[in-house]
Formats: sequence, C-alpha cells, structure tokens
Amino acid sequence: MSLVDIELAKKHLRIDFSDDDDTVTLYLSAAETIITEYLDRLVYASDGTAPTGDDGTAMEITPAVTAAILLLLGDLYENREADTDATGDAVLPKAVRALLAPYRVWRVLSEGC
Repeated sequence: MSLVDIELAKKHLRIDFSDDDDTVTLYLSAAETIITEYLDRLVYASDGTAPTGDDGTAMEITPAVTAAILLLLGDLYENREADTDATGDAVLPKAVRALLAPYRVWRVLSEGC
C-alpha cells in the first residue's frame, strides 16, 4: 500500500492528465522507498494498522514525512537524467533532510562489529 495517494502526488506535480500515471507511480514508489530507508524504520499509512514484527520503531506517517516524499517525488519527476556533475555520495535535498531529521532512527553499532 502506498503511503501517499496518487491523486495527491499528481496535484503536487501539477499534473491533470493520465498520460504520466505509470511514471508518477514508479517515482512515487521510489521516493517512498528512499525515504523509509533513510529513516531506517517502517512507516505505515494513517488509515493502516501498525505493522507486526517491527523492532519498535514503526511510525504512522506524519505531514512532514508526506511532504518529504512529495518533494523527493518532484525532484525525481523533474530530473529524469543522471547528474553527470555530481561527485561523491548522493544525498537527499536539504529540505527533505530537514523534514525527516526528527524521525530518523540513529543506530549505534556495538564494538566488534
């Protein structure tokens, strides 16, 4: 189940036609995956139920996480080609990181790992 409704995603992208629905769905799924992996926790939709078997860090989606997904979706949709000028590790846009910072799980590795 998607965390963000396709209609909200299209409204954010200012798309009022269906020609790009497959592309929007693909980029929306990618944005949600990137965000949840960055947060390092399970995120579930507000109309869903908490997932079972999680490590206690699962969270219901918040407006800030929704906004971060939409911002990243917009970036993926508008910039469909690889950034050939980029060097080093890819990072999320500053606004996306700011929205997600309070919700990110920071794990400490034990010695000997």
